[in-house]
Amino acid sequence: MGSQGLHRAAAHARRGVSGAGRRHERGDWGRSWSLGAVALVVGIGVVLGGCSTPAPEVEKTPSVVSEAPSPTSTPTPVPTGPVKPERPADMDRTDEVGAAAAATYFLELYPYVMATGDLEEWERVSLVDLCEFCVKVSADVASQQAAGTTYSGGDVEVDVTKTYPLDTLLGAYPVDVVLSQDASVIASEDGTVIESSESVSGPLRVEVMYDGDAWLLLEVSTNMPTS
Repeated sequence: MGSQGLHRAAAHARRGVSGAGRRHERGDWGRSWSLGAVALVVGIGVVLGGCSTPAPEVEKTPSVVSEAPSPTSTPTPVPTGPVKPERPADMDRTDEVGAAAAATYFLELYPYVMATGDLEEWERVSLVDLCEFCVKVSADVASQQAAGTTYSGGDVEVDVTKTYPLDTLLGAYPVDVVLSQDASVIASEDGTVIESSESVSGPLRVEVMYDGDAWLLLEVSTNMPTS
């Protein structure tokens, strides 16, 4: 089984250059009306009088309000499993700042690729003809898939310590980092641990190049030049 530690994989690289309604039941308003008229003639004058029986007071049926149950809110799905790292905005730059952002992003891709087997982004950014580290990672993923094993853990934290000017000979930017990686495990389908790696932290040299369209990974190595 191929090694799962990023530092261990990098050690294989030979060079390191540079998202209620309501129902109202209202009672019918009942009304009854009665009217009486009495005519009375007194003396010369005629007095016309009228008495009206007052309308009975109507009792209003109280409104009945039925509260509909509050709608049940749908919980927001929580992502499970490894999450692909976001491409940093600084990768739009083509200078040393862009190089440092690219180097960080490529290293952060490693645990995602190993855990998911998703090599699409990895192969897109790798200079496979020159990058031994890139080939090693792809081979480890293929080996895991063939064996039916799974990778877990291994999250990384990248601290860029120095970004060098463009190496005109290689057309690449060397970037020195200190990479800290959590412990990781490769296990069989029944959960048996086949291989494990303890947490580790150490320096790495990452070489990235901008090809006029995008940043590419040229190499990752534990070989740290003094220059």
